[in-house]
Amino acid sequence: MTRDARAGRRKLLSGAGALSLALALAACSSPGSDSGSSSGESASGGGGLPDTIKIMDINGLTGPVAFAGSNAAKGTALAIEQIEDDGLLGETTIEIDSKDAAADPQQAASFASQAISDPSYAAILGPSASAQSAAVSPIVQQAGMPTVYVQSGSDGVIVGDATYRLTPPAASYYKIVGDYIDQQGIKTASILFNAGNPTLAQLGQETVPGILDDAGVEVLGSSGVEVTAQDFTTSASQIAGEKPDAAFLLLTGPQYPVAIGQLKQAGFTGEIIGFSAMGAGNLASAGDTAAGAVWPTNFTATQTDESSQTFVKAYEEKYDGEVPNNYAAEAYDRMWFLARAIAEADSADRAAIIGGLKTIADEGFDGAQGSVTFEDGDARVPGVLVQWDGKQEVLVESGS
Repeated sequence: MTRDARAGRRKLLSGAGALSLALALAACSSPGSDSGSSSGESASGGGGLPDTIKIMDINGLTGPVAFAGSNAAKGTALAIEQIEDDGLLGETTIEIDSKDAAADPQQAASFASQAISDPSYAAILGPSASAQSAAVSPIVQQAGMPTVYVQSGSDGVIVGDATYRLTPPAASYYKIVGDYIDQQGIKTASILFNAGNPTLAQLGQETVPGILDDAGVEVLGSSGVEVTAQDFTTSASQIAGEKPDAAFLLLTGPQYPVAIGQLKQAGFTGEIIGFSAMGAGNLASAGDTAAGAVWPTNFTATQTDESSQTFVKAYEEKYDGEVPNNYAAEAYDRMWFLARAIAEADSADRAAIIGGLKTIADEGFDGAQGSVTFEDGDARVPGVLVQWDGKQEVLVESGS
């Protein structure tokens, strides 16, 4: 396949709303070298695709991140099915070798080392937990193994041109809540954040205070809780006593139903504004108690982007009407992005794939999350604001 033909094919698929994701760099023992790869290429790449491209998926299918890992696996499977049906890689098929690292950084690093030393692996789909990803990244970067992550929002994950992340940093799209603050006439706010989670700590200590300052909103109080906290009665009483117009709760998904329930029991009646972890069904157990809570997110199944709705319809068809969440959307985009990079490289060689990844990242694409661009290896999307109506999340407004 010529370069012009590959570019034309990629643009066609993008227009159909089928694209996404990112990876990175070149390797010591790269598929296609003389070390036993089935591709039969030299280490310089570009010699054509093998019959099968093998990718290791280091996922969390058990343990505390299983809720994200299982949904990500569904998004990946849908993407592979579409990639092969569309013929993006010709007759080449994709083989995913799934490894369950649970919540163990050492195990995740061990799996990555196995992939690096085995020339049959062309790339890695990295874990979703920050601690695991931070353990993996230095290893894959040094070896030049293309590795693409979802979630994993902490520092130390994107460490060079071999590492990409398809979950946009929350701070990059959280600003869309500013218009909502103005529309609701919010003048005062209190902040509660998970101090043990790097992403949430950054939002609580830097991003949200900055947004509130720009909007002229007075912060009445700010406090952090432990990463595993499940009792928020003290914090809830403090916030209720401060009587802010809005409470910003920046917590993990399982913490939200408890925190909102205790905040309401303490007598708080103002706006509740959260984080994307409110989604993915995490407010279902709270029901009407959490009705009215809003949060910015990188994806919701009701957003209006054409490429997003193409993904949603395909996902619901494949999984018997199940509505996709952000974990599935991010993984879907990740797999499409990697496949497009492989098509661009016309090779299973790790170094060639890294070059393809850079090309795709520089171009950007339309995927499940809408219009995706990149900044220093991190995805960027406009973001959307959603609200819990007591039964499901509904779209409030689109980012711009």
